[in-house]
Order: sequence, then C-alpha cells, then structure tokens
Amino acid sequence: MKLSALVLVCLCGAASADPVDPAKVDYVEDPYAPHVTNGTTARFGSAIGFIYGERQDVIAIGATGAVGQRWGRLTLEAEAAALQLTSNDSTDTVLGDAERLGVVARFDVIRLGPRWVGPNSLLAIYVEGGADKAWNHYYKPSASDAVTERMVPDDSSHVEGQVGFGLMLEHRLQEPISFPHRIAWFLGWRMAYAPHPTEAASICRGVTCTAAPTMPEDSYTDRSMLFQSSLSVTW
Repeated sequence: MKLSALVLVCLCGAASADPVDPAKVDYVEDPYAPHVTNGTTARFGSAIGFIYGERQDVIAIGATGAVGQRWGRLTLEAEAAALQLTSNDSTDTVLGDAERLGVVARFDVIRLGPRWVGPNSLLAIYVEGGADKAWNHYYKPSASDAVTERMVPDDSSHVEGQVGFGLMLEHRLQEPISFPHRIAWFLGWRMAYAPHPTEAASICRGVTCTAAPTMPEDSYTDRSMLFQSSLSVTW
C-alpha cells in the first residue's frame, strides 16, 4: 500500500511540473537546436599591430583580457591590454611599453548556425565599438648604447575611441556541465583614434639627452591598428 502511494505521488508531481524550456537551460539534447547566447563571458588573447601619430611610429605586441556579459547578439566587456613597443624598422629595438583599459560593446551582425557550420557550432561576423584610456611609456637608452642616437618621447596618456570588426567561431557544449557552457575563438581588427596633442620628447645618445624640437601644432589624430586573436568562454 505504501509503495503504491509513493508511485502515485511521483506520477502526480511529474504531471504537474512545468515543461522544460530549452531557452532557459544550459544544455540541449539536439545539437542542431538554435543557439542561446546569454551569460557571463571571459576572454584572453594576443594583439599585434601599429601605433601611428606620436613622435615615433612603433610596432605594438602584447596580451589582452576582458570580462563581460552577453545578451543574445550583444556583448558588453571591460577590457585591459599590456603591450610592448618596438621600433618600426629592422633593428626591432624595444622602445617602451603601453597599457590600455576600457569598455567595448560587440554585436553579431551576421550569424550562421549549426545547419550551416556543424553540430553545436556558430559562426558570426561582428562589429564593435568603445573607448579606453591609453598609457604609453618610453625607455631611455642604456649607458652602453652611446653610438646610436634616437628619439625618446615623454610618457603620455589619452582617451581613445575604438572601432573594429571580425569573425567569431563558437562551440556549444551539449552536456550539462557547470563551466563553461560555450567556447569561442575571435579573430579581428581593432582601430583606435585620439586627438593629437603637442608632445615633448628628448634626443638621446646613451644616457645623455637633449630636448627635441617642439612638434608643429598640426591638427591630426593619433591612431592604432591592432590585429587580435583570442579565446572566450561563456557560463
């Protein structure tokens, strides 16, 4: 009698339970089901490119990291970058380092789902925009480098506006594990622009430095172009 009552209670509970909404769970049974791209995201990767418009054009290479939130096609992230600045010539001299800290919003303009890309996969073309605070630091030559004369700009900081575009290839983990739910690879271009101030600099030969001539008061912009590759997880 007790066993029959227990079975009856279980059946009634199952019948009264709300149906499962695939859009509200972290896994799917059908690998070709539509993608639901909501959740917290973290992204880590590399960047390489050029910074133009300052006293000396440089090559920048380094690492980037970001955390944020996804709402469907829209993602909002706080992003940081650490870059090494080298000369834009055959010597590859390390001239300084740079940091970036800002906010970027990304939107998937075009999406191709599992029917086109493959089970549990998503391919997107995205555009992005945002702003950051940029810091550039330049090293003076060492005492042993008394042969080559080079320009050493003063350290600078400014606010940049950013725009970019690229590709995202993402895979959904079909099984209901806690972390992560999705893994993605990003490949894209990021451009940044800032009003150009008159910048001071020194001309150095070893540790001996003299003030460089003042730059003209021309109206143009500092700009950079960075090629970025990164991996992202969503949970």
